[in-house]
Amino acid sequence: MTDTSDARRRKRGAKKVAWLAPPNAQKLPPIRISAANRVPACVTPDRLMAFLADRNPRLYPQFKRIAYYYRQHGEAWRVRWDYAFFQMLLETNFLSYKTGGGRWGDVRISQNNFAGIGTTGGGVPGDAFPTVSAGVLGQIQHLVAYSGERVAKPVAKRTADMQDQIIAISLRLGRTVTFNDLTRRWAVDRRYGRSIAWVADRFFSKYCNGRDSEPTVVAETRKPKPSIKPSPERIKLATARPDEKAAPAARRLPAPDGTPGIGGTAAVKVGLRTISPPHVPAPAADPAKCRVWTASYGGEKAILIKSTRDDEVHYTALQVLDGFEQTMADTYIDVHAKGGAPIGRYPSKRDALIKAFELCPVK
Repeated sequence: MTDTSDARRRKRGAKKVAWLAPPNAQKLPPIRISAANRVPACVTPDRLMAFLADRNPRLYPQFKRIAYYYRQHGEAWRVRWDYAFFQMLLETNFLSYKTGGGRWGDVRISQNNFAGIGTTGGGVPGDAFPTVSAGVLGQIQHLVAYSGERVAKPVAKRTADMQDQIIAISLRLGRTVTFNDLTRRWAVDRRYGRSIAWVADRFFSKYCNGRDSEPTVVAETRKPKPSIKPSPERIKLATARPDEKAAPAARRLPAPDGTPGIGGTAAVKVGLRTISPPHVPAPAADPAKCRVWTASYGGEKAILIKSTRDDEVHYTALQVLDGFEQTMADTYIDVHAKGGAPIGRYPSKRDALIKAFELCPVK
């Protein structure tokens, strides 16, 4: 039995996304990481999770850190973990485990099997893994075998049973094995590689557009009018200063002839009393500028972050995914708000902006 048996058993499953693949899909990279084949800096676990959440807003809670496992195991085994993640999205229909028609597939959610490893059709569920991390490792190691390298003690039974045959076929290629070479091997569908490329292209077009370290939206914003919700379409640049009242002018009192005015610096004797000039408050110091920003990694919830830059206080209403509040806030602070800190969590960006403009009112 060759590795094409793995392909035959999932031909139907692969079709659920394959029809979307363009005929001129991009060339897929080699499976293994090298100096000339690195994961782009714009690919991060947070962005992969945001991409997934856009297409599956009802993600099962146990999968909310799955992208971090792809990076962890992918880097350890030198596998392009971004494309392994895209392959998983194709195989599981964005972790819904349902076909395009809404029917459940052969693999059960509890199996933590993210690439159909060991499924042979006819309802055979394939390999099962005790944890999400182990399931990701199983896929990564299976990809290592497809790249032509033997895996010692693989976690997937299918890999242990079949890797000699898989490696032999890969070595006969006489070149570096790419993700496109999984076509008609991992899955028999002739569009399998194109389907992976289609998923990858959707991600890269949104998150890798030349701003490698930027969240989806970063913009300074004005306080909205009372009846208008703040919206991305109405974002404008603005520098805000806290309201300040002008210091009251000192009242000048009449002075006796030949004596300095009370507004001066000398004391005035009236009878036996010495009257000193009244204290006139010094002009109020120019308050520090403050700015209000919006940024988004996706999701409905928001965190308000306070930071300081060039003697200006910055308040950022950062939209985050449910369950990733702390990690996404830490990522944003590390890149954009050095030394900053979260000062509040809110159910929406609007609520965070309301608080931000209380702290940084606009004239």
